[in-house]
Amino acid sequence: MNLTDHAVEVLRRRSGGVGASVWTVGSGYAVGASYVLTAAHNVTTGPTPDEEVLVRRLDHREYRATVVAAGPPGGPDIAVLDVAAEDFPRPPFTVAFARIDRSGIGPVPDCWAMGFPGFNTHPAHAPDLPRLRDSVEVYGSVLPGFHIRRGLLHLETGATPPVPPAGSARRSQWQGMSGAVVFVQDPVRGPLAVGVISGHHGPAGPSSLTVVPVTELAALDESRSSRWWRQLGLGAWVTIRPRSPSGPSGPATLTGGRLALGRPSAHFTDREQEAAEATALLTRDLSESVPVVVLYGMGGVGKTTLARQLGHRLGSVFPHARVLVDLGGACEAAVSTDAAIVQLLGHLGVKPDRMPHQPDERRRELKNILRQGPSLVVIDNAVSARQVEPLLPDAPGSAALVTSRSALTALDGADLLLLDPLPADEGLRLFERMVGSRAVPRDREASRSIVSLVGGLPLAIRVTAAAAASPTLRRRPLSVLADRLAGNSASLLGLRSGDTGLRSSFDLSYQLLREETQGFFRCLGLLPGADFSAEAAAGATALSAPHAEELLAELADQHLVEVRGETAARYQLHDMLRLYARERAENEDPEAHRRATLRGAVQWYERSLAAWMSLPGAHERPPEDALVWYAQEHTNVQAGLRAAHESGEWDLVTALSTSLYGLLAYRGRWEDLEAAKTWAVEAAREQHDLPAELGSLIHLAEARRLLGRTDGIAPLYERALEITTERGDDGRRGWVLTHYGDFACQLGRPEQAMLRYAEAGRIYDAQGDTAARIWLAAHISDAQLQSGRPDDAVRTQEEALRLSRDRDDRGEEAWCAWHLALAYDAAGRYPEAENAIGTAIAFHRTERDRGALATMLAALGRVHEHSGRPDLAREALQEALALVRSLDAPSREEEIRAELARLS
Repeated sequence: MNLTDHAVEVLRRRSGGVGASVWTVGSGYAVGASYVLTAAHNVTTGPTPDEEVLVRRLDHREYRATVVAAGPPGGPDIAVLDVAAEDFPRPPFTVAFARIDRSGIGPVPDCWAMGFPGFNTHPAHAPDLPRLRDSVEVYGSVLPGFHIRRGLLHLETGATPPVPPAGSARRSQWQGMSGAVVFVQDPVRGPLAVGVISGHHGPAGPSSLTVVPVTELAALDESRSSRWWRQLGLGAWVTIRPRSPSGPSGPATLTGGRLALGRPSAHFTDREQEAAEATALLTRDLSESVPVVVLYGMGGVGKTTLARQLGHRLGSVFPHARVLVDLGGACEAAVSTDAAIVQLLGHLGVKPDRMPHQPDERRRELKNILRQGPSLVVIDNAVSARQVEPLLPDAPGSAALVTSRSALTALDGADLLLLDPLPADEGLRLFERMVGSRAVPRDREASRSIVSLVGGLPLAIRVTAAAAASPTLRRRPLSVLADRLAGNSASLLGLRSGDTGLRSSFDLSYQLLREETQGFFRCLGLLPGADFSAEAAAGATALSAPHAEELLAELADQHLVEVRGETAARYQLHDMLRLYARERAENEDPEAHRRATLRGAVQWYERSLAAWMSLPGAHERPPEDALVWYAQEHTNVQAGLRAAHESGEWDLVTALSTSLYGLLAYRGRWEDLEAAKTWAVEAAREQHDLPAELGSLIHLAEARRLLGRTDGIAPLYERALEITTERGDDGRRGWVLTHYGDFACQLGRPEQAMLRYAEAGRIYDAQGDTAARIWLAAHISDAQLQSGRPDDAVRTQEEALRLSRDRDDRGEEAWCAWHLALAYDAAGRYPEAENAIGTAIAFHRTERDRGALATMLAALGRVHEHSGRPDLAREALQEALALVRSLDAPSREEEIRAELARLS
């Protein structure tokens, strides 16, 4: 960003008598689109018929300007000019505006302004214009304690202008500096405009300049509805706080936040009108609402590119966080709401091992993080309002920008902004930027024809321009490229109507690829998921990773694949390119080859995951590497599982869902677990694999129970019981009956649960399985407690404890002592409860099992609380909290913190 390019002189000519005219000179700054900010007294003193306003740039060029808003005499000395000339260089950014918090004492440092004072003049290039003034940079601090009653600011600067010559008029050498915009330089958000210089000190004394705050622009448009107000994104002022006089040195600004938008496009062209409209909508009434803007239009029109650019531009408005989540659109890459929330939480700094376990907890955590400061959530490739709503921030000061093929009219309170293909001139500028400024002027008509043939779609223009720069075509006239495009417009029939321009450009670039690269590109269209690594692409195509990277680089050069990733490189196909590649594969590759590609992709994910999850204990606590890997790949793994299911690759569905179970259960990804086990049940039935079906049924029921559902669960247990009967497996039948009883307890039917537990008990007694009987006793006592029968629960657990002591199994004894303590506690027998839980605590201290010890200590804390000893309860809970912290168990930590808060 070249900041000096946009400082300008503001010249005003007015009548000075008969046949004479007078020029006055001031300063200004181009702040965005076609607008210049200056002081009102530079451009208004009561218009006369021959009055005109010019803006003069550093390159000496002058442009006629129109005053669109200016403070009246006695009002705020600030004005907005509009320069309508087409060749006026527009800033590639919109200046961010800030307000100074005047509630504190102390300077706001790192302020600067650039203007054109009168102490350094040169002859003008035209006799009827005033002399040229050279630019000056001024640095200093704003002192918010000055001029409060007048609503003005005070800029204290160490700059000293030259002493006026002897005998000259006693005027300030700063004259002409009025209208210069004062900026605060923020190290994170860049320059923030805080005001406009309107006055200056006399010819002697300390250097100080009077500044009108930019917030006074609100007085020039009380309705906040004018075009200049919207296009400059005014109203969402960033607040700059002064530094305490005794505070540390450094910028008096807020710290920056999270950024996860992907790279801004190096070839972003025009779209300034749409960008200004979206900016105005996103920043309107931020102090009172949460704006939501839906940017919609056809595929390839540039919605995602514009959304990313806006996210990068609005850093000063949303300093806390600017993050993007891709919902995948209407394809197999679509992600669930819970997966999108996990992705957003990762962008917001929540590490995989600290991710809340339950979906409701994750939703609350997302809202809580977004409430911590002004945030912008970019929701890409949405299909429905239902997808979007759980992802929206809910605190004023934040906003959401949604991209979609449709208008999402069901999204309550959203502003809709249609993005059309680029007009001819803008499309031509984008094409010129990519092929080089020399090529287009030589054959401008052919260039216009190319832009027209591809329908003005930015994606198609980029792909076509890359083809023009390829070794095959770069030395040929652009008319050759236009002719080839015109001849390729109907080569495939599967793309949607209206995408003819895309098809033409894709065809041309595809035909320029080597045969091997063409085949590789077709395979990429079959990969499940939104993005992929070079290793995943290699696994799908049976290539080495380095070879796959070479082919990906070749495709990236042709803009047929996009390079993504903040650190390690990842790749993505635009959804239209994915569709195109898939159609090519369906037309050119045999079904067996396409099936092998899909199998290779899914197998790569399954083998990667199985390598971790087959380790001992991994299903109870997955390895850290597995958690980190899955945080990156979870949408692709789920898409691969879905694709395997849709293709009838039943063995892959079974293998992948088996590897996923422990990881999804550990992270509380119950929505994903439900989907995986639903498909796993179907796969097991297709393969007539009763053991696999039985395990998947129980896991599916578990997922639905933990999602808080009750419908459709009983048939799962009934079918599981049928399988145990068919196979004559009484041991597994007892296991199913116990889980079925737990479900009855969840429904508030403990007596029904007792019937199932009784049947399970008879099975275990007949088999002489004492260990299972002891395990079952804990479930029985829980149901008895739910029924309000604590004495029965005590008897049940005392018998279980006796059995465990007879078996001389200290682990079982600790298990029984824990549940016996729960029963004693419910019966009000607190000393006995304390003794029982003490047995369990001693065992787990000896075993150094931190997780189990934390559970026992939390139970002890509740016993102390119920017995009226809050200090002892707090002591036990604090030790439990320290243990769960060391285990990185966020949901358990939250539960214990809640108990401690209740005690306080």
